[in-house]
Amino acid sequence: MPDIVTEKVLKKLWKTFWVIAVLPLLLFMGVVLVHQLGIKVTAPGNIRTWGIFLLVFSVAFGVAVPVYMRTSFHGRYVKENHIVISKYLVYQRNMIMICSIAIVSASLAYLFIVSSLYLYGSILTALYGIYSVLPFRIKIEKELRIYRLDG
Repeated sequence: MPDIVTEKVLKKLWKTFWVIAVLPLLLFMGVVLVHQLGIKVTAPGNIRTWGIFLLVFSVAFGVAVPVYMRTSFHGRYVKENHIVISKYLVYQRNMIMICSIAIVSASLAYLFIVSSLYLYGSILTALYGIYSVLPFRIKIEKELRIYRLDG
Protein backbone atom coordinates (compact mmCIF):
# COMPACT_ATOMS: atom_id res chain seq x y z
CA MET A 1 0.00 0.00 0.00
CA PRO A 2 1.51 3.36 -0.91
CA ASP A 3 2.11 5.81 1.92
CA ILE A 4 -0.26 8.33 0.34
CA VAL A 5 -3.19 5.91 0.59
CA THR A 6 -2.23 5.02 4.16
CA GLU A 7 -2.09 8.70 5.11
CA LYS A 8 -5.51 9.37 3.58
CA VAL A 9 -7.05 6.38 5.36
CA LEU A 10 -5.48 7.38 8.69
CA LYS A 11 -6.66 10.98 8.35
CA LYS A 12 -10.18 9.85 7.47
CA LEU A 13 -10.30 7.35 10.36
CA TRP A 14 -9.07 9.86 12.96
CA LYS A 15 -11.65 12.39 11.75
CA THR A 16 -14.38 9.73 11.92
CA PHE A 17 -13.23 8.67 15.38
CA TRP A 18 -13.43 12.17 16.82
CA VAL A 19 -16.75 13.01 15.14
CA ILE A 20 -18.38 9.88 16.57
CA ALA A 21 -16.64 9.60 19.95
CA VAL A 22 -16.71 13.25 21.03
CA LEU A 23 -20.29 13.18 22.40
CA PRO A 24 -19.88 10.01 24.51
CA LEU A 25 -16.54 11.31 25.81
CA LEU A 26 -18.11 14.67 26.67
CA LEU A 27 -20.92 12.81 28.45
CA PHE A 28 -18.36 10.93 30.54
CA MET A 29 -16.52 14.16 31.38
CA GLY A 30 -19.85 15.73 32.32
CA VAL A 31 -20.60 12.86 34.69
CA VAL A 32 -17.15 13.28 36.26
CA LEU A 33 -17.91 16.99 36.69
CA VAL A 34 -21.25 16.16 38.32
CA HIS A 35 -19.42 13.96 40.82
CA GLN A 36 -16.80 16.65 41.48
CA LEU A 37 -19.59 19.12 42.26
CA GLY A 38 -21.06 16.66 44.74
CA ILE A 39 -24.39 16.25 42.96
CA LYS A 40 -25.97 12.89 43.75
CA VAL A 41 -28.06 11.18 41.08
CA THR A 42 -30.05 8.11 42.03
CA ALA A 43 -31.19 5.52 39.53
CA PRO A 44 -34.88 4.75 39.28
CA GLY A 45 -35.53 1.32 40.74
CA ASN A 46 -33.02 -1.14 42.16
CA ILE A 47 -29.38 0.04 41.91
CA ARG A 48 -28.10 -3.56 41.76
CA THR A 49 -30.27 -4.28 38.73
CA TRP A 50 -28.94 -1.13 37.05
CA GLY A 51 -25.38 -2.18 37.83
CA ILE A 52 -25.83 -5.62 36.30
CA PHE A 53 -27.67 -4.24 33.28
CA LEU A 54 -25.06 -1.54 32.60
CA LEU A 55 -22.17 -4.00 33.03
CA VAL A 56 -23.73 -6.48 30.59
CA PHE A 57 -24.53 -3.65 28.17
CA SER A 58 -20.98 -2.33 28.38
CA VAL A 59 -19.45 -5.79 27.89
CA ALA A 60 -21.73 -6.42 24.94
CA PHE A 61 -20.90 -3.17 23.14
CA GLY A 62 -17.28 -2.87 24.29
CA VAL A 63 -16.16 -6.45 23.68
CA ALA A 64 -18.71 -8.96 22.32
CA VAL A 65 -20.23 -7.08 19.39
CA PRO A 66 -16.86 -5.70 18.19
CA VAL A 67 -15.32 -9.20 18.26
CA TYR A 68 -18.29 -10.51 16.29
CA MET A 69 -18.00 -7.64 13.78
CA ARG A 70 -14.25 -8.23 13.31
CA THR A 71 -14.83 -11.94 12.78
CA SER A 72 -17.61 -11.30 10.27
CA PHE A 73 -15.52 -8.74 8.38
CA HIS A 74 -12.56 -11.11 8.26
CA GLY A 75 -14.83 -13.94 7.10
CA ARG A 76 -16.05 -11.81 4.20
CA TYR A 77 -12.45 -10.97 3.33
CA VAL A 78 -11.50 -14.64 3.15
CA LYS A 79 -14.32 -15.25 0.65
CA GLU A 80 -13.65 -12.15 -1.51
CA ASN A 81 -9.82 -12.17 -1.20
CA HIS A 82 -9.76 -8.35 -1.32
CA ILE A 83 -11.84 -5.47 -0.03
CA VAL A 84 -12.49 -1.99 -1.37
CA ILE A 85 -11.31 0.82 0.93
CA SER A 86 -14.82 2.29 1.16
CA LYS A 87 -16.08 -0.97 2.71
CA TYR A 88 -13.17 -0.94 5.16
CA LEU A 89 -13.95 2.66 6.18
CA VAL A 90 -17.63 1.80 6.74
CA TYR A 91 -16.57 -1.18 8.86
CA GLN A 92 -14.26 1.03 10.95
CA ARG A 93 -16.99 3.67 11.36
CA ASN A 94 -19.44 1.03 12.58
CA MET A 95 -16.85 -0.33 15.02
CA ILE A 96 -16.29 3.15 16.46
CA MET A 97 -20.05 3.72 16.85
CA ILE A 98 -20.58 0.38 18.60
CA CYS A 99 -17.69 0.95 21.01
CA SER A 100 -18.92 4.48 21.75
CA ILE A 101 -22.14 2.97 23.09
CA ALA A 102 -20.03 1.26 25.77
CA ILE A 103 -18.80 4.70 26.90
CA VAL A 104 -22.40 5.82 27.38
CA SER A 105 -23.10 2.70 29.45
CA ALA A 106 -20.01 3.28 31.61
CA SER A 107 -21.02 6.93 32.04
CA LEU A 108 -24.45 5.91 33.33
CA ALA A 109 -22.86 3.39 35.70
CA TYR A 110 -20.65 6.16 37.08
CA LEU A 111 -23.55 8.61 37.24
CA PHE A 112 -25.76 6.21 39.20
CA ILE A 113 -22.87 5.18 41.50
CA VAL A 114 -23.47 1.46 41.07
CA SER A 115 -21.48 -1.14 43.00
CA SER A 116 -17.71 -1.01 42.44
CA LEU A 117 -17.63 -4.35 40.62
CA TYR A 118 -20.19 -3.24 38.04
CA LEU A 119 -18.77 0.27 37.76
CA TYR A 120 -15.16 -0.77 37.18
CA GLY A 121 -16.20 -3.62 34.89
CA SER A 122 -18.23 -1.18 32.79
CA ILE A 123 -15.40 1.33 32.64
CA LEU A 124 -12.77 -1.29 31.77
CA THR A 125 -14.82 -2.77 28.94
CA ALA A 126 -15.56 0.69 27.57
CA LEU A 127 -11.85 1.53 27.67
CA TYR A 128 -11.01 -1.74 25.94
CA GLY A 129 -13.60 -1.07 23.24
CA ILE A 130 -12.35 2.42 22.52
CA TYR A 131 -8.71 1.36 22.61
CA SER A 132 -9.43 -1.42 20.15
CA VAL A 133 -10.81 1.01 17.55
CA LEU A 134 -8.21 3.76 17.84
CA PRO A 135 -6.70 4.15 14.35
CA PHE A 136 -3.00 3.77 15.14
CA ARG A 137 -0.65 3.85 12.16
CA ILE A 138 0.89 0.40 12.76
CA LYS A 139 -2.51 -1.24 13.15
CA ILE A 140 -3.95 0.39 10.04
CA GLU A 141 -0.89 -0.43 7.92
CA LYS A 142 -1.13 -4.10 8.94
CA GLU A 143 -4.85 -4.22 8.18
CA LEU A 144 -4.32 -2.55 4.80
CA ARG A 145 -1.71 -5.20 3.97
CA ILE A 146 -3.76 -8.12 5.33
CA TYR A 147 -6.93 -7.18 3.47
CA ARG A 148 -5.15 -6.09 0.26
CA LEU A 149 -7.32 -3.05 0.07
CA ASP A 150 -8.10 -1.53 -3.31
CA GLY A 151 -8.83 2.14 -3.99
